[in-house]
Amino acid sequence: MTLLNTSFKTNYLHTYFKTTIVIPDSGKANYKAVWLLHGYTADDTTWIRNVNIEKLADKYDLAIVMPEGRNAFYTDSNFIPYYSFFIKELIPKVQDLLPISSKAEDNYVAGVSMGGYGALKFGLENPGKFSRIAAMSPVADIEHFRNNSKSPMPINTFDTIFDSPKKLHDNQLANILKDVDTTDQKILQLCGDADFMHEDNIVLKGQLTDKFKTNYTWMPVSGDHSWTTWSANIDQVLNWFTK
Repeated sequence: MTLLNTSFKTNYLHTYFKTTIVIPDSGKANYKAVWLLHGYTADDTTWIRNVNIEKLADKYDLAIVMPEGRNAFYTDSNFIPYYSFFIKELIPKVQDLLPISSKAEDNYVAGVSMGGYGALKFGLENPGKFSRIAAMSPVADIEHFRNNSKSPMPINTFDTIFDSPKKLHDNQLANILKDVDTTDQKILQLCGDADFMHEDNIVLKGQLTDKFKTNYTWMPVSGDHSWTTWSANIDQVLNWFTK
């Protein structure tokens, strides 16, 4: 098992961004890959800290790429054009440097909380890059998240990213879904029954079901908005990717 701690100089962000990557030892020329995103206040080491990712990568023979997302909400802003960096720079760089397939059918994107939102946005807007999307406790409605008293993100921080009514509108998952042309991707969503965003996730569940029909899967789980819930279910998520 190879564990890489990398630092990429990015032309989009004009600085260095970290990415932690796990590559199995099975010797493939082109691994299928999971792009695994973290939540708010976390970094590229968060998955390694909370889950035995190396064991799971070996179990399912998957490369797992865990980029640093900072607190950018996986969105282009005036401060950090993160979305453009991830799609246009990070993905091709990693695929060129490492034995990772560039085919959409071999690439999957997943995440928790803010990362679940990012996984849905990256995946839905880039079907040519990802064939499967898994959202664990995603921020299903960014405006509700902004105004929720249980949200960990200060409103002024949120407003530096989504800094206009148009930007808020354009980045709402419900509105992104309206522009989705292809429904060939497969989508998995889960959210703990005690999660403070469970109600928003149920609404999103209905929207995704209407759009993707049998290509959408809801995984009912118990738990709150925490690593206790996510670490208990990540094995099932990775297993779903390989089916």
